[in-house]
Amino acid sequence: MTNETPDNTPAEPADLTPGQHDLGATLSSEPAAIAEPMQAPESVAPVAPESAVPPASEPVASAAPEPVVQPEPAVPPASESVAAPASEPVAAPVEASATPGYDANPYPAAPAYPGAAAYDPRAGTAPAQQGAHDFAVGAHAGAGPQPTGAYPVANHAGAYPTSAYGMPAAPAPKKPMSKGLLFGLIGGGVVLVLIIAAAIIVPLLLRAPAQTASGVVEGYLTALSEGDAETALTYVETYADESLLTDEVLAASLELAAITDIVVEESEDIGDYGSTLVSASFAIGGETVEREFEVYRYDDDWQLYDGLVTATVSSFEGLGLTVNGVEPGDESVSLFPGTYQLALAYEEFAIDADSDIFTIATDDDSEQFWDLQPVLTEDGAADFRSLVRAAVEECVAMKTLSTPCGMDISDIDLQGYTPVEDSVTRTITTEGQKDLDEMEPDISYSSPTLVSTYDSVDVDITLQGKKDGTTAEFDVWFGGYMNSPSVDFSAETPTVTWD
Repeated sequence: MTNETPDNTPAEPADLTPGQHDLGATLSSEPAAIAEPMQAPESVAPVAPESAVPPASEPVASAAPEPVVQPEPAVPPASESVAAPASEPVAAPVEASATPGYDANPYPAAPAYPGAAAYDPRAGTAPAQQGAHDFAVGAHAGAGPQPTGAYPVANHAGAYPTSAYGMPAAPAPKKPMSKGLLFGLIGGGVVLVLIIAAAIIVPLLLRAPAQTASGVVEGYLTALSEGDAETALTYVETYADESLLTDEVLAASLELAAITDIVVEESEDIGDYGSTLVSASFAIGGETVEREFEVYRYDDDWQLYDGLVTATVSSFEGLGLTVNGVEPGDESVSLFPGTYQLALAYEEFAIDADSDIFTIATDDDSEQFWDLQPVLTEDGAADFRSLVRAAVEECVAMKTLSTPCGMDISDIDLQGYTPVEDSVTRTITTEGQKDLDEMEPDISYSSPTLVSTYDSVDVDITLQGKKDGTTAEFDVWFGGYMNSPSVDFSAETPTVTWD
């Protein structure tokens, strides 16, 4: 491929030094070899003849030229577009390479003079395009003498705006941040720092200290003194009915006798596993209690082995027993150390004790319940006697050989005589009247609401007997005994039954 020089191309200026070539000279179509390092000329020279371009296969070493000082280009007014003078010749375009994969014109001709047809940011005009791309000579076109051997550097159109001297235009000044935004960012940063600090510091402040056996005992007694059954239960293990381990029962206990003056001795370290005894003293209703608590630890689990007291209340089954106003769920119950008042649902019964209020602090105190028994109150005993008397008088009034309360003489031996029905007369003796008045009721162990008596009532009995048409009167000396009366006070209407 050859380049032809137009007829009107002027001859090469005489002041070029040997080895120098005009910047407008056409480069070889081979992109791997550059004909000659270029230097910024003082003026634009016409295109060199084809013989001035060395073959691509033989790179020509450039001679060290003397630096050429570029003239300072005049800056056009902002309102005018920068364009190349009409009198300056324009380099002929290079024919595209036929080699696939390469740019059609990798090394186009440079502008006629530095700054020509450059983009003026003040005027907002773009340079005239030569081919597909606009190229500047060297690293800084128009900025001063260019070093020899510098390769042309491509500046793709539209990628970066350039000044009239070929340098990138200065960026637009940034809008200063408003004070409100600045203060908002600062304030937000402070709030964020405070939130992070709170997230770290507050949990540390609220974190409970390392647990100890003494701490377990003190925490337990403190919870009891404050009526906090839920917290107290976190320190203990239960082995019986828990129906009385409530805030209601504990509140009644503290009302009867407050828990105060808690003192717990320091305990030894028991490691991750083991148990120890912790001595403590506290007052219940002003009475000082001194005892030891057994605390065991299994890893992070701390428990009071003997924090609760187990009591048995089986003697009051069916009587509607309440402890501090709450009915137990079973005959064996767990209790917090404290004070408890026992009551029964029937006014005929009472607890056989000097008082119905009991203070429980240790397992030994639970022995008080072992001997507790229900008894009839005086009114209850009177009710029982009254019911029995009425039943006895009803039976005595009957003329029949047999009655609901016993005194059956239907099989009595009358020495050959047959007892006559409706001929029986029964009379309560003076001794019998006394028996009724002093009858001693007994409460059944299996059914405490059932009251009976072992006392008997003296009654005289007479009857008639017939033999061969003859009637005779008989006194009963043996037999005709009254059955034992019982009254179940749990019935809606208590009545006497006979056994």
